[in-house]
Amino acid sequence: MKAPPAERWTPHPGASTAHEQNVPYRVAKFAECVRGSWLDFGCADGGYAAELLAAGAEQVTGVDVRPERIAEARARGISAATFQALDGESLPFDADSFDGAFVNEVMEHVVDEETALGELRRVLRPGGMLVVISPNRWFPFEGHGIRIGAWRSSAPTPFVPWLPTRVSQPMMEARNYWPGELAGLVREAGFDVERIGFVWPVFEQYAWLPSRWSDWYRERIAWFDSAPVIRRFGVSTLVLARRAP
Repeated sequence: MKAPPAERWTPHPGASTAHEQNVPYRVAKFAECVRGSWLDFGCADGGYAAELLAAGAEQVTGVDVRPERIAEARARGISAATFQALDGESLPFDADSFDGAFVNEVMEHVVDEETALGELRRVLRPGGMLVVISPNRWFPFEGHGIRIGAWRSSAPTPFVPWLPTRVSQPMMEARNYWPGELAGLVREAGFDVERIGFVWPVFEQYAWLPSRWSDWYRERIAWFDSAPVIRRFGVSTLVLARRAP
């Protein structure tokens, strides 16, 4: 799905997903691929850097378009991690600079997906790993909120992701993707897709959820991850790909 024209598209800034239990859950899905130097593209407050280092990265560089988030990331004082504000669509790195790139709930917010993926391909070394996690249209709730004219709602909205794109996109604050659609964008940008998976919500940041229910769910999240058919309804799609030569 191509981005709407820039003059009509104001990306939602997104929110950090770096919650205590969500960070290791997400990184564990690709930890076996983490080696060498990694780029955290759209790093927010830097909450994933330490986990990437623990998984096997030797160095992590985080970039984000919001300077206040970069300040928060730097304040973490994470050894072997650096952070810098990103001004514009071009990444300030030489070609073939990184062994991997982590793009966690970011692609749905960029002005132009093709440009962003092209820059990620440029800075990755041949064979470098790209990890993209973005909203899954099979998940029945739109979590970024919706807008209809002057009216806006930030509450999760049921069934909006299942509407035709021509109906849903004008009211959504961020994009979402069918799993094959997201993989197709990655493939078209010059990557070889190795795996498509799904990420389920951890539900640790919603105080209104009864703790008994959320604890029961988290104890069984591995089942939701692997159950045939059901697994496809995760909140996000995970695409693992390597830069083609």
